[in-house]
Amino acid sequence: MGKTAKLELLRRILPLGLCVLGIVGGYFFMSVLSSLLCIIAAAGIYAALPRPNVPSGAVKPVCHPPVLVLDMIGFVIGAAFFSIAFIGMADWSGGAALMALLCLGPASIAPVLFTVSARQETSWVRFFSNGFEFTQFGRRVRVMYEDLKKIDIRLWHASGWAAWFQSTIGSLGPRSAVLLNGAETTTTLVFKRPDGATFTISSELVPDLQRVLINIDRAGMELPDGISEYQRKKIRQRRERMYGGPPQEPPQSEQKEVARIAALIEHARRSAGH
Repeated sequence: MGKTAKLELLRRILPLGLCVLGIVGGYFFMSVLSSLLCIIAAAGIYAALPRPNVPSGAVKPVCHPPVLVLDMIGFVIGAAFFSIAFIGMADWSGGAALMALLCLGPASIAPVLFTVSARQETSWVRFFSNGFEFTQFGRRVRVMYEDLKKIDIRLWHASGWAAWFQSTIGSLGPRSAVLLNGAETTTTLVFKRPDGATFTISSELVPDLQRVLINIDRAGMELPDGISEYQRKKIRQRRERMYGGPPQEPPQSEQKEVARIAALIEHARRSAGH
């Protein structure tokens, strides 16, 4: 996790802690004014900390619901259940204390939602003429097309909570990065490196998919198997119009003429030597 992702988590965890402090402290030893000041300070920290600087042209994952809604849900759940748990374990007894302890279960949903928000705010992908840059949780990886092992087109299908999890959490593996559009069915580009790392991106998120395919073809990479022969031909034709075709061999007659001239020059040198 990069520094920007850690800062985004801090933006949420620290205000949540202040909210819980204000509620629990107000129950035990703090005045109402002090409790309100804690909550106001929490809102100020959430709003004041600098947000990630997303580069121009970057494509971000689709988030449903929006990040702000996820944060508000996390604050409400976390502040309510953490406060009940701490107050109950400190002041109640018997079954009530046990029930308060169980409140830590639903309270743990808040850090999960905050992690989702941090991921959405610090993950994006940018395409260049010779490759792409994938950023996930603030950690950037620059990948050149010519360094890839293979590129596949894969139909990604999930439903319900599985689709939400895949589009918001992305990937939990250290060698896999996923950027999806949030739909239950999406066509993805899967970029594979020789070291086993994979980068999966919804084709619907790519702003100019044809240009990306042209740049892949220009880099000498084989186009994905899911592209028809007609599409391959159109891509190569457009690449030749944009960048020119591959260098052509000189005509056979020109080759013969060059060889004949070279032979005459060599013969003249030998004659002059004698």
